[in-house]
Amino acid sequence: MAKVRIVTDSTADLPQELVNKHNITVVPLKVYFGVQCYIDGVDLSAPEFYSRLVASKDLPTTSQPSPTEFVTYYRPLVDQGEDIVSIHISAALSGTLQSAQLAKTMLNYSGLEIVDSRAVSVVLGMLVLAAARAAEAGRSRAEVVALVQDIIAAHRVYFMVDTLEYLQRGGRIGKAKAFLGTILNVKPVCTIIDGVINPYEKVRGRNKAVSRLVQLLAEQYRDTGPLFCFMAHGNDPGGMQFLDGVVREKLDCREILSSQMGSVVGTHAGPGILGIVVCPYKYMHV
Repeated sequence: MAKVRIVTDSTADLPQELVNKHNITVVPLKVYFGVQCYIDGVDLSAPEFYSRLVASKDLPTTSQPSPTEFVTYYRPLVDQGEDIVSIHISAALSGTLQSAQLAKTMLNYSGLEIVDSRAVSVVLGMLVLAAARAAEAGRSRAEVVALVQDIIAAHRVYFMVDTLEYLQRGGRIGKAKAFLGTILNVKPVCTIIDGVINPYEKVRGRNKAVSRLVQLLAEQYRDTGPLFCFMAHGNDPGGMQFLDGVVREKLDCREILSSQMGSVVGTHAGPGILGIVVCPYKYMHV
């Protein structure tokens, strides 16, 4: 049976040490400040990006990898005859998945399976990490894909933003446009359903909104056993520390990971985003 290799894109916001540990291939997106192009996570770190974002008068733009770029990343794995599971940002949020599908057509390689995560950031990262662990445990390509689909159905994600301005200006606001015009200090709490950003509720005060993220998950996973938890922030380490404390108090998490969202997600969500995804722990250690 061929070895299974996992490919994703840079919107998974996986810490580099996990990428290295599990030998995950990451295809980067691009960020443009004016005419200046940066490769996400390669020549523009998250801290550097947020410094520029706050200082810039104009919102940066993002660009998906081309099919040819995907071929470049797939080719070494194809040449080794390895099976590939390629998991990417929601097709409703980016053209990245379409580029991957076109690359598969160009390669005409039957051992390549492309999966729409119907999500982004740490949700995507969680799926990729689970897939990589399953591949290392000797699971087949079909088994890895089935596991990913199970987690897509079993997870819940909630996030809060300081303002909807970035989602609106970047065209990724989805159904959360219903929250536009929210008054000062009322924080939008959102979720992602079928790859589209959806409003959930409005909460007054940042700390209350962060606590509400965890409360929602505690209610929904009350009797499901231990959980896996992945948290992320844009440029708010203090908020992340507060979120981490609430998670450890309120949720039965067997494993907790955290990350800083990269430049592509940060472009569209803004520096004040805090998010959390959980799924039953059993899916992360098959």
